[in-house]
Amino acid sequence: MSLGTGDLRNKSMPDKNIIKLQKETYLKMIKNSIGIKLFNSLFVKFKNSGKIIDILDNGIYSCAFFVSSILALLKYLDSPHTTVKSTREALIKKKWKRIRKGPIQLGDVLIWEEITFPDGTKNQHIGFALNKKQAVSTSYKKRKVVKHHITFNNKRKIIEIFRFKENL
Repeated sequence: MSLGTGDLRNKSMPDKNIIKLQKETYLKMIKNSIGIKLFNSLFVKFKNSGKIIDILDNGIYSCAFFVSSILALLKYLDSPHTTVKSTREALIKKKWKRIRKGPIQLGDVLIWEEITFPDGTKNQHIGFALNKKQAVSTSYKKRKVVKHHITFNNKRKIIEIFRFKENL
């Protein structure tokens, strides 16, 4: 007797008859993230002053938290990060492969060059490739995850590409 979809939802993992499809789940999470604001805020409290702030400023600085949280949920990284620099270091530590040649693939992690924000800060950007022409990342203007041209219509150069070591 085979299990119906409803039966599968009621089963707890692991089940010897079920194989979790990590790659497929990862790629679908990227596609399903478009339009969400889930990763826009991360509140911290300063011990010395007691002041509480949202260090991601309601989505303005949320790209690394978005990318690293998706990767951490699937155990591709150990934990979420709040900066592109620390996310990049975690990718290297987890032995993600730096891609130097060849086409960009769905699921590749992209790092774009630094730009100057309206407040004067300089920031790199990180997101996921959908294909060789489109990507998914957070928008500091729209304050949500958006699908966009892979180079923001030639306004922002990709400086690094990372692919999971087991070639998602």
